[in-house]
Amino acid sequence: MGRRARPVELLVLNGKKHLTKKEIRERREREERLRPAADAVRAPSWLSKEARKIWRRAVKALGPLEILTNADVEQLAVFCDAAARYAECSRLIAEQGIIVDGPRGPTQNPAVSAQAKYAAIVARLGSKFGLDPSGRASIAIPKGDDKPKDKFEETFGA
Repeated sequence: MGRRARPVELLVLNGKKHLTKKEIRERREREERLRPAADAVRAPSWLSKEARKIWRRAVKALGPLEILTNADVEQLAVFCDAAARYAECSRLIAEQGIIVDGPRGPTQNPAVSAQAKYAAIVARLGSKFGLDPSGRASIAIPKGDDKPKDKFEETFGA
C-alpha cells in the first residue's frame, strides 16, 4: 500500500517534493475544490453527555485551525465516544480493580481490555485530527510565508 497523500502546503513546507509553481497552483485549486463545507459541524444526537463535553473541547481546540468540515463529524464523534468510554472503563477499573472474581477464579477485569481498545481508537483518531503533538506536526500547514524575500525572489518570484 502506498503512502497517504499529503496536502500540497505540507509538501512545499517540507521541501520533500520538487513541484513547479504551476503544479503547486493546480494542486491547491484541486484541493480547495475537494474541501467539504463546514456549515454543519455539530455533535450527533447519539453522543452521550460525557462524549458531548469532549466534543465541545475538541471543536474549541480545532476551531482556529479551520480543519474541521462536515465530512469529519462522524470520525470526531467516534473519537469523542471512545474517549468517554475510555474514562468509563477507568472508573470501573478504579472501583473493581484490575483483577476480579470470575466463574473460574480471579481473572482480568473485562474493562481492562475494553479500555485498551478505546485507547487505541482515541490515539489513532486523535492523531488524525492533530490532537496530539505528532498529529499536529504531521498536519502543520503554513499560514503564510514569513521569511523575507531577497532581491532575486522579488524580481523572479523564486
